[in-house]
Amino acid sequence: MLLASCADERGLSQACTTDCTPTVHPPGWADPKSDAFHGADLQHRNWDFAVCAGCHGDDFTGGKAKVSCFKCHADGPQACTTCHGAGPTSNAHVAHRGKGVACAECHVVPTKWNDDGHILHDGVAITTPPKVVFGTRANLTPVPADRAGPPSFDGQTCTNVYCHGAALHAAGGTASSPRWDDPAPVGTCDRCHGFPPPNHARSDCATCHPASAPHIDGIVQVGRSANCSGCHGSADSPAPPMDLAGNMFTTAIGVGAHQRHLRSRISTPIACATCHLVPATVDAPGHIDTPAPAEVVANVGWDRTTQTCTASCHGQAHPVWTTTGAASCGTCHGIPPVDANHTPAMTLTSCASCHPSTVDAFGNIIVTNGTSTHVNGVVDAL
Repeated sequence: MLLASCADERGLSQACTTDCTPTVHPPGWADPKSDAFHGADLQHRNWDFAVCAGCHGDDFTGGKAKVSCFKCHADGPQACTTCHGAGPTSNAHVAHRGKGVACAECHVVPTKWNDDGHILHDGVAITTPPKVVFGTRANLTPVPADRAGPPSFDGQTCTNVYCHGAALHAAGGTASSPRWDDPAPVGTCDRCHGFPPPNHARSDCATCHPASAPHIDGIVQVGRSANCSGCHGSADSPAPPMDLAGNMFTTAIGVGAHQRHLRSRISTPIACATCHLVPATVDAPGHIDTPAPAEVVANVGWDRTTQTCTASCHGQAHPVWTTTGAASCGTCHGIPPVDANHTPAMTLTSCASCHPSTVDAFGNIIVTNGTSTHVNGVVDAL
């Protein structure tokens, strides 16, 4: 790039082999800190690259001066990297770039260097700071009622931007309107949302939010899938295993007899609501806003210490939650039951005589299409 005088014919007989100072350009021509820096001079000329091309060629590869601009500007003098390098380093630029935030999230990215509004407006060089025009991420609003206004930047502070937690539901972040020039932000997760958020009782994020899930993309990723089994249970059933701690064996209290209650040979599957409050949504009261362990409804008579319950569904028996094989015919009521309606000579095959809708002739509990009249609170007898 040349000064105005370089636009005139110089009659150069040989190529410049140095930085061409002081024979062609003044001292400081290649020094960004100098008043004579060629970039500043070009800006004063409203970025008129024709001045440079006059000596260095229309493609800036040498021209009459036989000195290529590509010698210093590897991508060419009109490339983004010529002015911005790997990206601006002022204030929080580096932090944003390190998190993969694209330039277009905060600025209008030109398709070519001389697009209007980039470094030129109506052919005149722009000398004011780049305008901030927020893109998709700052405007994300998972719950419309949570947005107080459009995202904005006043030259120092970002306001109402989703990416810093200002439009998150029940966020509770400590710095949802951060200063752009904050030299040393303190804190991590708690800046955008609380640690935990106000409507969470647990701070072990990875239990419900997979570390591999995308972040700050407008979708709150919960568990392995969008339903209950995303956090507990499996794709086949919301009941453990696995439990929230990742346990798969029935000896873990979070697993226990969950599956046995859903896949029993002696009754219809026991609904989750029989023992637990089933939330309509993830953030429904009584779900993630209360600490572990999960609450068990009072009428079950659950004792966590002994891992037993006193509910009538097991009769007088109190099987231990983390054991197997403790519930079968004869453990809840005798074979036969000891009362006036039964005689000691009765066997399992005798049950169908009085309970044909519940037991077959072989003494097996009848379960049809997942439904049974056994253990439903009503004694089915002829």
